[in-house]
Amino acid sequence: MRYYHLLILLGCFILFSCPRKSTPQEVVTTTEPGKELDKSNMECETSAMVRDFTGNDGCRFLFVLDNGDKLLPNEMPLMDFKLADNQLVKIGYDVVKDGLSACMMENFIVKVNCITLEGMTGGVKPAKKPCVKVDNYNDSKWLKSMAGEMKPYIVTRYTYLTDGWAYLIDNGRQKKLIDCQGTEICSVQGKALNACTEKVKSLGKGTVIYATKPPRNE
Repeated sequence: MRYYHLLILLGCFILFSCPRKSTPQEVVTTTEPGKELDKSNMECETSAMVRDFTGNDGCRFLFVLDNGDKLLPNEMPLMDFKLADNQLVKIGYDVVKDGLSACMMENFIVKVNCITLEGMTGGVKPAKKPCVKVDNYNDSKWLKSMAGEMKPYIVTRYTYLTDGWAYLIDNGRQKKLIDCQGTEICSVQGKALNACTEKVKSLGKGTVIYATKPPRNE
């Protein structure tokens, strides 16, 4: 009888000490039926004002664009701040086609990909700087101030967005692309190829508004 108990104990020890085979977990990705994402704006560059529509059924925070369109977010990224009324933000988003909403105040339902806080406006959007069109670099104090100490040998104007222009300032060592409100879009050193180079190429054929002899190192 004693040997019988020993055999039972030995069998239990072997049974519970053997490692169990684990099966890899299958990752399943699901999409909600009836919602298709239209990739319209993947970069965090669209200005918007946060408005609190609490009080309207099914509504809370909406993003109001410069053209008056109201965007209702159905998905938000992780943020290091809390949304509040009258915040000025920049967002990147995808329009969600065939999305359903109980709010009924929005023009579009969106999935917000990124968001940055620009500040508080007190409910009034800050006025945009006027868009400046320059035909001759030598006659423009504004564009010269934007160039700073670059001393360019060529300046090219491009049509930019739907209602403005962009200026490529090139001194042979650095290229700087700015918009018609004086905001730097991007820059590139020398002949390096980067996202700024591709950005300039995407603008198409520009108009040269200043040209002189290139520096000797070109």
